[in-house]
Amino acid sequence: MAGGVTAAPQLDAAHAEFIQGGVSVIVASRNAARVPDAVRGCGCRVSRDRRRVTVLVDRGRAGTLLDDVAGNGMIAVVFSQPSTHRTIQLKGADAVLVAARPVDRTLVAAHREDWIGELMRIGYSREFAEAFWGPLPASLAAVAFTPTAAFQQTPGPAAGQPLGRST
Repeated sequence: MAGGVTAAPQLDAAHAEFIQGGVSVIVASRNAARVPDAVRGCGCRVSRDRRRVTVLVDRGRAGTLLDDVAGNGMIAVVFSQPSTHRTIQLKGADAVLVAARPVDRTLVAAHREDWIGELMRIGYSREFAEAFWGPLPASLAAVAFTPTAAFQQTPGPAAGQPLGRST
């Protein structure tokens, strides 16, 4: 906050809705030696004011990533819709591990079903989509951050451009 003015959120309402839908979520960070690590996310939630994003990951698969986030707060998350390849990338530098909420298990189950439905719409069988996403995680970890940069990453001439606001 500079001079008492708070920066506008990186996400508008349409982008917030998109990243909370049936999209592929890939969460990445790096360690002190700048070695990257990435895991598949299990969904996300966006704060009402759209200034904070919390990504959910399977704790059993994300140990190194969680250590990296705890060590430096750096995070990049890519949200991509399989049927259209529409893709958004968010970056932040203040990522912290927070307590997963009881409602997050429901959120993850809904995200899994939405994602399975998305794959089925483009011709994959339910069995394939379920196997690809995997079982629901036994233990969730939640990583909250303030997006400080947001990019359009859909393949094409606008890829890599800052995310435009639609609402």
